[in-house]
Amino acid sequence: LIVIVMTWVVPAGEFKRETVDTVIGKQHRVVPGSYQPVEPRPQPVWALIPALVTGCQASALMFFMVLFCGGAIRALDETGTTAVLLGRFVQKMRGRENMAVFCVMLLMSLGGAVGGFANNILGIIPLGVMLARGMGFDNVVGFCMIYLGSYIGFNIGWANVFTVGIAQDVAELPQLSGASVRVLFHVINFILVYGFVIRYANRVRKDPTLSLTYEEGQPAVEDGSSAGQPLTWRQICCAVIAFFGFGSIVWGAVAWGWGIADYANAFLAMAILIGLAGGLGLNGTTNAFVKGCSSVLVGAFVIGISRAISVVMANGKIIDTVIQYLSEPVSHYGPVVGANLMFYANALINFFIPSGSGQAVVVMPVMTPLADLAGITRQVAVQAFQFGDGFSNCIFPTAGVLMSCLALADIPYQKYVKWFLPMLVIQIIWATIALTILQSIGWNG
Repeated sequence: LIVIVMTWVVPAGEFKRETVDTVIGKQHRVVPGSYQPVEPRPQPVWALIPALVTGCQASALMFFMVLFCGGAIRALDETGTTAVLLGRFVQKMRGRENMAVFCVMLLMSLGGAVGGFANNILGIIPLGVMLARGMGFDNVVGFCMIYLGSYIGFNIGWANVFTVGIAQDVAELPQLSGASVRVLFHVINFILVYGFVIRYANRVRKDPTLSLTYEEGQPAVEDGSSAGQPLTWRQICCAVIAFFGFGSIVWGAVAWGWGIADYANAFLAMAILIGLAGGLGLNGTTNAFVKGCSSVLVGAFVIGISRAISVVMANGKIIDTVIQYLSEPVSHYGPVVGANLMFYANALINFFIPSGSGQAVVVMPVMTPLADLAGITRQVAVQAFQFGDGFSNCIFPTAGVLMSCLALADIPYQKYVKWFLPMLVIQIIWATIALTILQSIGWNG
């Protein structure tokens, strides 16, 4: 509704676009200086309904992937495999829980830094939740190990061709230039986020009522009743299917370029095979699958509803206007202030263009000549883009992966935002300090 009002207030406008070759293939790039006002297209209130339908339609693959993931996890639960595996895991990791969280987050952050872990983490969020609960933590810690872990690295992206790579391609900079500085930023970001997460994790383990997902009568910690129980041959088969299912999602994304549809295929196959191998039968497998889908249905709808925001902006032709107005102040101040304004502008633009590669090909053709005019080095401009696109991925509701992961982990978005906001403020402060120093020394990578 707020965005509908914006279409009546914000002037409509468009940039001209051209198709160019980039490091990841052909992309539609904005032509600098080509912004022109166009005929206004204010959206009426009743445009909300078709926007919601279009948003759900545009998010259909992700919508069904989330449902199928819920179905596969419930099938695994119904066979008793999850309870026995968690019981064994609790025994193995007793006394070393913080180190386990550290190792998982470090591995995910390295995958995120090279662009290997982004959309595909949707498939392993349930694993993170299982691991966290097995160690006596809550769903939030499981979400943090996987999502925040991967985005620790993705938000810096020192070897990510989908974000920094495209930005450097547009800015005509050598690929991976400035990587040493960005690796340092990765380390700083990891220390900050891991410290924030483990502090919360230890508080919840001591007092489950402090959990963001706590409900009366629902413990945040597994009771360990299955600890020590042996796996049956059926449960061993289910565990093997689940292992190869989740493994195929990670490997497929990294090695074969799998997308959301492929993840959905994997989860559907896992649900069927696990149910049959676990002795649930056809009816039992179907019932478990439907129950699993219903458990994540609300979160799945949130994904489509969030997409409706972008639909309204596109229909009202105000996205390019927002980009134009946010980029203008950069050239009116000194290079140090301008570099930081570029960072804040990119953060706001990420609300409207949550795709990292999509934002790079839209804003960098505009930001690069602005950087030259304002005396900002192009490497600093790339870093301002990356900080702006990166950090806001962890809080904006238009980020489909964030909303999907929260849905899979059963974490209310409002509670998550209130909890994570202090961490985001800290990240913004240190990013501002970093950009100020980099521009002051004329960093060119």
